[in-house]
Amino acid sequence: MEKLMIARDRQELQAADLNNMQAYADDAMAHIVMDAITAEKMFVGLGVTQKSATEITVASGRFWDGSTGLRYAKDDAEDVSLFSYLPVSDKRYLNISVTGQEISTDQEPRDYLTDLTAGTTEPKSVYMTTARQVATLVTAGLESSTPQCPDAPTGYLTIAQVLLDTSGIVSIELADNKALMRLYDVYQTVLSHAEWITSASPKLSSLATDLAALAAKIAALSTPTPLLLKVVTDVAELMDRSQLASNYKDYDADALLDKDKSATTETDYYARVEEGIRFPWAGQTEQQISLSNPLDTTVKTFNGLLLPAHTKKARLALTGLAATLNIGQYSYVPTTMRLLTRTVRRTRYSAAQYVCTNGSEWSNASEATIVTEVFEGTIPEGVTLGSTSSTTTTGGLMPHGSYTVTRYQQYWVDTWTENYWGVDSSTHTITGSLCAQTFLNSQNGWLRSIGLRFVSKAASGDVNMYLCKTSDTGEPLTDAVIAQASVTVDDIVTDGETEFEFVEPAYLEPGKRYAIVLVTGGAHVIALVDGTEYSQGTIFYSTDGSYYTGDLTQDFMMTLYYASFTSARAVVELSPISLSDGIAGFDILAQTITPDSGSLTYQYQPTGSSEWIDIKDATADNLLGLPALCRMRAVFLGSTDAMPGLGMTGSKMRAQRAATTFKHLSTARTLEDPSTDIRVVLLLEGWTANKHTCTCKIKYDGAEHEAASFTDEIVSDNSIRRTFLFAPAAGITSYQIVTEGTTSTALDCFHVAKRIDMAL
Repeated sequence: MEKLMIARDRQELQAADLNNMQAYADDAMAHIVMDAITAEKMFVGLGVTQKSATEITVASGRFWDGSTGLRYAKDDAEDVSLFSYLPVSDKRYLNISVTGQEISTDQEPRDYLTDLTAGTTEPKSVYMTTARQVATLVTAGLESSTPQCPDAPTGYLTIAQVLLDTSGIVSIELADNKALMRLYDVYQTVLSHAEWITSASPKLSSLATDLAALAAKIAALSTPTPLLLKVVTDVAELMDRSQLASNYKDYDADALLDKDKSATTETDYYARVEEGIRFPWAGQTEQQISLSNPLDTTVKTFNGLLLPAHTKKARLALTGLAATLNIGQYSYVPTTMRLLTRTVRRTRYSAAQYVCTNGSEWSNASEATIVTEVFEGTIPEGVTLGSTSSTTTTGGLMPHGSYTVTRYQQYWVDTWTENYWGVDSSTHTITGSLCAQTFLNSQNGWLRSIGLRFVSKAASGDVNMYLCKTSDTGEPLTDAVIAQASVTVDDIVTDGETEFEFVEPAYLEPGKRYAIVLVTGGAHVIALVDGTEYSQGTIFYSTDGSYYTGDLTQDFMMTLYYASFTSARAVVELSPISLSDGIAGFDILAQTITPDSGSLTYQYQPTGSSEWIDIKDATADNLLGLPALCRMRAVFLGSTDAMPGLGMTGSKMRAQRAATTFKHLSTARTLEDPSTDIRVVLLLEGWTANKHTCTCKIKYDGAEHEAASFTDEIVSDNSIRRTFLFAPAAGITSYQIVTEGTTSTALDCFHVAKRIDMAL
């Protein structure tokens, strides 16, 4: 006892005194439980047995709450029916748990004094006992072919787990780890262990010394040290980053950004290399972006280029005839023009699209590799990729020349920041006299057409106009044409403005200089104005097709007509996309130009839903229901002066769903010398042990061979580094690495971020 009640002769005894006697004793017992016996929830007895197919019996016993030191009792066995929890088709687990509760019992009539003088009493029925009893709770788990047992609610202690199927109880697993042992049982166990330690200690001491010496000798003879393995691994990675050939080397690494080291032509190859080895697409459909309603008045199309509805508005108009220029007076020579194309943007979106750390190694790849692997383009021979000005990443990894990466879980965007590039460009040679006018563009926008004034025209000779970029010295670049237009000799007017309407509007950036190049075979005369600050440009004419002479005193009399958009926001519905067995992701590749102050966002609406969902980060879980059909639309946001543009011709919109298995084969590895000790290291990211499997084999002599063993090293919460050891009985000099993986659901996929192999 920690407290005692003091009683004295002829002292008044109150009800509180009697209650305190019990409380003091109870508190002391609670402290003994918490301080000396257990601080956790434990039980004694309370065994769970099967009474019938759908009924269990919980035996009598006690529940010890170590956090409060209180004890609760179940005096009699309790039968519990599980009939209402039977699963409909599969199996389910039930968690049988207990907790303590206090209830009032033993209700009896007792007299209460109502009048002290007269001694009058009045009977009342009251509870005479407060009992601490054990309460039983059944918690049901979800039905499944592979059910998981639910946890007990807060404050409850699991005493058993019951597995049910449609017919009744399958098994009962008791939670013996929380059963409280008697002190006598603990005492007997300690005695037994002490006797064993006394007899075994001398033997173990000498054995440990012998084993340590033996291990040291074995390690010195044959086993590579961890330091050596680390050095070899680092060298292999350095060789891969430096693009050094790995032929006849005993170690190699692959960041798996491209397919150069993947044997994609093997018949049993079934994988996808996309910033790591990934699960291939079990289902995929592809279509070109198109309008749901070809007569949609909210947009205008130009040879496949989609722009929101607009009118034409003159931004720059140079007037006031000051002189004339006869185009035909200059050399009649052939000129090669190269028409650039709008660059593309790729958007990948899926709940299974996990970010790979090796994406940072794109900085080591060539621009040709980036275009081929990311933008799926083919670079024509002799064509360069154009400017490689520095860029800044917006979401994720790194800049690489004109290529910007944005990486979020489930949402990837790759953008070529130059609006026009030389990939898939076309060239043609045109013969005629040439002159040009440069101008400084002060505001971004889509240039629709250019108006020129002709003083007179020849009897023949169409006029071809090319809108070009300019060099650092301000000269026109005929190998960087971004728009073209032509006017026949019959359409040239001399009593007004002749308008050159571009086949596709050209997006012009602010602060950049552009050139208007005219090529014609006719002796047409155009009007000039005095050179002013408005154009900030120069007239050039060519003497031999490549050398330009400039005139700073005059400019073309011209008017530049830009698109003036009806609204700063436009929503355009596109053709829907479908995929049998359900859609789990989208992959959209299209020519896209977006002003810095604007955006182009794709949205989808799954079948049966009234909500439009943005294709952006943290929204891909909306595809977990695997809709078979989705409506699609694009939201254009900008200003009345500049809006995004979307190229539909040649675009690719894909709906996809991943497979649940993959098999990847590397290209053949050739060693300098035969080896009987080969290690393969795989970096696995997005890894969940209870959902994923990954194995590795090496293929030689026409057969695949299993690893002798493997070890795992935890890299982060969802990444591991798995090392496989292969020990061919006879040394081998050539092999392929076979990597296989599975997932329990196509909506949760891991990937192999890096592969390193070494022969020791």
